[in-house]
Amino acid sequence: MSRLPVSLDPFQPRALDQQWQGELGRKELPRLAASVPKGMPLNVHVLIGLVRGLLGEIRLQGAISGELGQQCQRCLQPMTWTFNLEPDVVVAGPEGPPGALGEGQDVLELDEDGLLRPAEFVEEEILLALPLSPRHPDCGERVQREFEPGAGSGEGENPFAVLKKLRRST
Repeated sequence: MSRLPVSLDPFQPRALDQQWQGELGRKELPRLAASVPKGMPLNVHVLIGLVRGLLGEIRLQGAISGELGQQCQRCLQPMTWTFNLEPDVVVAGPEGPPGALGEGQDVLELDEDGLLRPAEFVEEEILLALPLSPRHPDCGERVQREFEPGAGSGEGENPFAVLKKLRRST
């Protein structure tokens, strides 16, 4: 197992059946770092490898785990989001994905230079997995409802009757 490279050509025969691992932080993940509040953790561990699929396609598989700081959208307090992702994508060169692939396959389209940049791939996967509205698991128990259904006395005047009185008075 080797260190995570900055870039590599996934179509080179020596790249197949290789695994890479490494730790990524704020410096290597700038877009993700911009979404994490200052002083909050951003730790990512990566283990990825290239394998040949059943149809001859090249697949990037592995595990991405770690934690990053977020702000709870319910109580607005800091929280840590822990994630474990297991990507399995087909690598497609500038000419496009292989034609024999079925529907629903995740495809990683490389730039014109044909190089795979693992840190960029990891950053994309984490950004896609970010919760839309992060919150603590027990945060719903701490916040009290402002209104409870059925808590009113029900003795108020009918709003349509009020409108009828207002219409008559004009």
